[in-house]
Amino acid sequence: MEYTDAAGRIVWTFPSSHTLVPGVSALPIDPAPGDAMTVFAVLESITTTEATVRVWQTQPVTTLGEQPAVPAGAGVAVHLVAVARA
Repeated sequence: MEYTDAAGRIVWTFPSSHTLVPGVSALPIDPAPGDAMTVFAVLESITTTEATVRVWQTQPVTTLGEQPAVPAGAGVAVHLVAVARA
């Protein structure tokens, strides 16, 4: 489990480097599951040694029906998995 910084990012260094860029999964844990907003993770970059993930939080629906998102900020827990490719 890793935690976001103030910008909603995690730079995760893999426990060991990979020969090829691995498949990465990032599952954020919603810090307030009872509210109308949710969180989601986006993979920003990946190498054979690390991945950068950013977590976003949706905001209330606007009058036009759009649901904007902002960086989630610090302290959001994210479960990360890297799977080697053959």
